[in-house]
Amino acid sequence: MAVRAARDNLERTFNPYRFTSAKSFRHWLDYEQYRKQLILKKVHPFIVVSDVTNFFDSILHSEVSNTFRSFPIPSRLIGILFFLLERLAIRADYSDSPRIGIPVDEFECSRTIANLVLFAHDRRIVELVGSEAYVRWMDDQAIGVNSRADGIKIVAALGSSLAKLYLTANAKKTRVLSLREAGLHFHLDTNALLDSLEGRVSSRSRSRRALVRELVGIWRKASRQADHGEWEKIQSRVYRLAGLTRAKFLRKRAVRDIMRSPTLTERVADYMRCSGPAADYLKFVKRVCGHKQQIHEDVELILTESLLRLELTGARARSVLNLAIVLTKDVAALKKSFVFASPACLLIARFGDRRSRGHLRRCFSERTVPKPPHLIRASAIVYATYGQREFSEVRKVASMLLSNPLALMVRIVWRTQKLDTVPDRFKSRLSVRRDSVMGRHYIDMRTLISARLLMLNRRRTVRKWVKDWVKQAGRQKISAFDRRLLAKLVA
Repeated sequence: MAVRAARDNLERTFNPYRFTSAKSFRHWLDYEQYRKQLILKKVHPFIVVSDVTNFFDSILHSEVSNTFRSFPIPSRLIGILFFLLERLAIRADYSDSPRIGIPVDEFECSRTIANLVLFAHDRRIVELVGSEAYVRWMDDQAIGVNSRADGIKIVAALGSSLAKLYLTANAKKTRVLSLREAGLHFHLDTNALLDSLEGRVSSRSRSRRALVRELVGIWRKASRQADHGEWEKIQSRVYRLAGLTRAKFLRKRAVRDIMRSPTLTERVADYMRCSGPAADYLKFVKRVCGHKQQIHEDVELILTESLLRLELTGARARSVLNLAIVLTKDVAALKKSFVFASPACLLIARFGDRRSRGHLRRCFSERTVPKPPHLIRASAIVYATYGQREFSEVRKVASMLLSNPLALMVRIVWRTQKLDTVPDRFKSRLSVRRDSVMGRHYIDMRTLISARLLMLNRRRTVRKWVKDWVKQAGRQKISAFDRRLLAKLVA
């Protein structure tokens, strides 16, 4: 059976796709392997592929409500869910909630809710084709059929079924593929070569130069089918392997690839960061952000976040610090979105020193011009981690604000100071992360800020736990720059 064969082929390694847990990644990989079995084992001579147009943004809150009615869930819990959906909805100031769309979060809540909404759609399609011929990962669907005519009928059934949920099938990505067409669409041959190369890269069975030559050869073959089918996934895999092997052959086309496929930004940024000096990467970020075709806010946000991974000192560190200060001023003047407030303040904490505190203090204390609440909170949190005196200043400012975005933050820090021991929910936040492209562990700045907040607690047990965590993190394979950050934490 296809399902059994897929499970047998399930890889044990946690590949570097953006999932917040290994379990979520394995579910996705299970889907990918099962879909491959539909083609390779010739369970069906044709396969229908489709997904939903603007899936997360198109889900009606009423459909979420209808879905949850079929589960024995307390009404108060459902009420909390819809309260959060209403509060997190994107809308203009002083306007009603559109009651549509699920915000994408980092804890997989949105994935779970969206998955539940499509259960009714799953049942309708399974009744038509059977459970062995249908597989879905979120909105991405693959259906095995016996002929092209049956495939066209299933496409019509997909549209009709999704319409009952007020969703629309993506016409551009919906196709009926023969086995040969599916092989080209999913680049099966290229993926097989990349799988083999990835194993050699992880085992280090060959020299770096030999691996780079092999990767270049695979890229040249794959480029014959450029822009066909799932080409972006091939690009993403090649960029990652190029970063692992420190190959240089993609650096000249990196900006062009981001302009053509903004969804590749994070992977391309990781490659550029790992395959060249940090100074060159800083120039790359400025070049992309200043490009006349760069109109996507999320691209600039990803690149800004990526600066938190640079390890710079001296004049180059001051250059990034000045960039972060300008960014906070732009957020304060509403020239930039509030989402840039957090990474900008973290950049100041990473590349600044105690002299940078003055700018952070002005971000939340000056009241001559109203500032976005996100900037006030982000700057205050980072400023408070410098010590007890700084936190006292934050409390004083919070006590004088009429519209108070700092009240909850002050209460959280105050309760943190009263802890007798470090709770498990806090311990889970302090973890050393692994850079899948650089191939080593690193200290995330948000983790460091959480540890600095804990150090405001004067109890011996809490401070001892933090010091033990620093020692444990220091045993990992981290850079000298990260070791200095940890040393400052317990100094």
